[in-house]
Amino acid sequence: MPLFRIAPVALLSSLAQLTFVCTATSQVAMRNMELKAHVDEYPPAPGSWGYAACWSYVHADGWEYAVLGTRDGTAIYNVTNPASTYRVAFIDGPPSVWREAKSYRDWIYVVTEGNGPGEGLQIIRMTDPEHPVLAATYAVHFITSHTVSVDTSRALLVCNGTRMRGDNGYPYASGIHLLSLADPEAPTELGTWPNVAVPVPDTLYVHDSVLVGDRLYGSSMFAGVLRVLDISNPAAPAQIAAWHYPGAFTHNSWPDASGDWLYVTDEINGQPLKIFDIHDLDAPVLFNGLTSNPAAVVHNAHVKGNELYLSNYTEGIRILDDTDPAHPAEFAWADSWPGPSGGFNGVWEVCPYFPSGTVIASDMTTGLYVYRPIRNYGLLRVQVVDAGTGRALPGVKLFLSTRPESLTTALDGIAAFAPDPGTQTVLAHKFGYDDASVTRVVSAGSSQTVTIEMTAKPSGTFSGTVRNDSSDAPLADAELTLPYTPLECRSDGAGQFGLLDVPADQYWVEVRCPGYIPERFVQRIEAGSNVLDLRLVPAAIYDPLETETGWTLGAPGDQATSGIWTRVEPLGTGSYRATHVPGGEDYLAAGPFRAGSETGARRFHEGEGLPPGDVQPEYDRTPSPGELCYVTGQGTNPHAVGENCVAGGRTSLTTPPFDATGMTTPTVGFWRWFYCNGDRASHWLAVLISSDGETWVPVDTTGGLHNHWEEQEIRVADYVTPTSQVRVRFQAAAFGGHIVEAAIDDLTLYDAELARLGLPPPAGPTRLAFLAPRPNPARGTVQLGLDHPGGRLEVDILDLQGRRTTTLLRGSPAPGTLWLSWNGRVDGGHPAGAGLYWARARSGGEQAVVRFALLP
Repeated sequence: MPLFRIAPVALLSSLAQLTFVCTATSQVAMRNMELKAHVDEYPPAPGSWGYAACWSYVHADGWEYAVLGTRDGTAIYNVTNPASTYRVAFIDGPPSVWREAKSYRDWIYVVTEGNGPGEGLQIIRMTDPEHPVLAATYAVHFITSHTVSVDTSRALLVCNGTRMRGDNGYPYASGIHLLSLADPEAPTELGTWPNVAVPVPDTLYVHDSVLVGDRLYGSSMFAGVLRVLDISNPAAPAQIAAWHYPGAFTHNSWPDASGDWLYVTDEINGQPLKIFDIHDLDAPVLFNGLTSNPAAVVHNAHVKGNELYLSNYTEGIRILDDTDPAHPAEFAWADSWPGPSGGFNGVWEVCPYFPSGTVIASDMTTGLYVYRPIRNYGLLRVQVVDAGTGRALPGVKLFLSTRPESLTTALDGIAAFAPDPGTQTVLAHKFGYDDASVTRVVSAGSSQTVTIEMTAKPSGTFSGTVRNDSSDAPLADAELTLPYTPLECRSDGAGQFGLLDVPADQYWVEVRCPGYIPERFVQRIEAGSNVLDLRLVPAAIYDPLETETGWTLGAPGDQATSGIWTRVEPLGTGSYRATHVPGGEDYLAAGPFRAGSETGARRFHEGEGLPPGDVQPEYDRTPSPGELCYVTGQGTNPHAVGENCVAGGRTSLTTPPFDATGMTTPTVGFWRWFYCNGDRASHWLAVLISSDGETWVPVDTTGGLHNHWEEQEIRVADYVTPTSQVRVRFQAAAFGGHIVEAAIDDLTLYDAELARLGLPPPAGPTRLAFLAPRPNPARGTVQLGLDHPGGRLEVDILDLQGRRTTTLLRGSPAPGTLWLSWNGRVDGGHPAGAGLYWARARSGGEQAVVRFALLP
């Protein structure tokens, strides 16, 4: 095979015509990183992945090589001079979107989920590193392995998530296998775990592991369990600890250099990197959590010395200083994904284990990236305490003046930043406390700890009764929330509600009940008792969906093969959980996956993990005795979350026509439920509206997790002319292998001007907060809604490095919800370019940020 030399970054623009692409530095958003080379020789088909994991190989002569998994095999690149990276070999392998590798001495060990010709553990000989060869394939005790781990000091190889072929020809799960590399090209099996009859159940499946000394840290993904095995005798691995934790979908773990702290990833949107204190393995403590973006997925964690490396899918790679392992501080990152956050695109793996300091990353759609970190930062460790008691305050949100991201304090009230040198101000915000801040000067290489004292607000109770404004009857199951706070409750059968320990302040109050016009008003809550009776106005039209009223199933262009809308009493489904693991042997055996099935457990992995919680609702939203709603398919087994979910495309549900004339502000209300564990680009719930049943106008598109009943409103005149033939259409879609479930209930039509009867007059917002940008991602102009309580206001658009690109507002607008438009151009009028951006608002010591994507 001919050798291809990849040009240094300075020459990339002249090489765009080649079969691979080398991206210029400006096209990858970075902080404290230098892009040396980018290789994209095996681009995938649109909408699919072409690349999997990457790893390092270092030859005895010091030459360094990158190992890159592709859909059809393994590519090996010489990265000794990163700016002159070139390919030395491509080793064919079974086709698979999963391919991982590790190195030992002069060999590279490659595993995949692909079976058939060439199946098994591939052993690549690197004695002549410029001419690698496939020396052997091991398929004695298993034919596939999801991941592979190595202990180079003990010549020990561990294959995780393996399968062997049964008598019927179908593969089945066979646990982890520990192999001796005494003869590197002829491994011999030493032991297995678990020592149970095959097939191994999903609750004992170990997706990934890392070996440190005599310990193996194993991630049992489907059970949500972190395991620690004693492998001092590899022939008889023994579990010495196992634990479950909130939000667990245990995907990967890695201990810090001391072995007293463990970093765990869960591969779920919104779940942060979790940091466990494992000084006492019998009582591990979930001590801290970190995320570069709550909407994104942390994939893998690796430690090198006092640095922690994360592959973060749509957020690229992140590098953290973990000199203080309980509070790692991010000082560098590089993001190769230009699209919106969340889902399973972008970086699969990061590998820092080159003696030269080179760091590589594999992007699932654009290939190999070769970087060098720059360590131009200082450490700013912030401890937050209660001013009255001096106790540490966990859960405090900290904002750094020069960055749009925020951190949250750990159990000891501490969080750590790694900002660029200069003057830095940290703002602390926690519900129930007055905001506080501190300013310090940071220099390169410095480390300092500062303390912020926060003063608690006095608290009171907020209670009352919700009634029908027309009949005076009490309303059960009405929702009362205080937006921007964690406080919410529902009224009981007598219509009574109550919130305890409400910090004295001014709040937005929202009150909602199916069949009624929602209310939103401002209420001052004082210390002591606060009583307010509330009245809701019945909607002009209310359809609780308890009887057939003329809704239409299906629409031209629908492609879904399952998960078609149906009106039923819903059968709740949810991902199973391991609830308690004493000694590691107490599990919930029931689950949604059939062990070892390609369309079962494996189908839903690697970007298709199931977050804990309800998938399809167990109950409709209508207050009792209501039972029915529309759902996307009805299953038969509450554990089978994938049964009859949306698949194969789009399924549509359309309301009957209704008369929206004669109203000042005609508004449609409905309650929705949406669950998706995949990306937003291919899995969504869209809402459209029409005034004639022929022409449809998009209203909203939802992705991600909204697996609880939420009321949404459509102001009809904002989209179409109100007529007597207004209809609303709901379209749920799944164009990939992910779980999608949607539900609709309790449609209303009302005049929004009739609300607020008997309530205090409306007032401005109580907090500075962005609404969801629309559209997001945007092409051209993006609309930014901002709740502003009043006072001097500054709104800027920042790039991913926190640099201001555009000023949207400087002034003192009236309190209220502001709508600001950005046309995608920087100051001076030049296009900003496609990518991810932040909008940042500052007012009166408060800061609000929101992230969005700009398309080409």
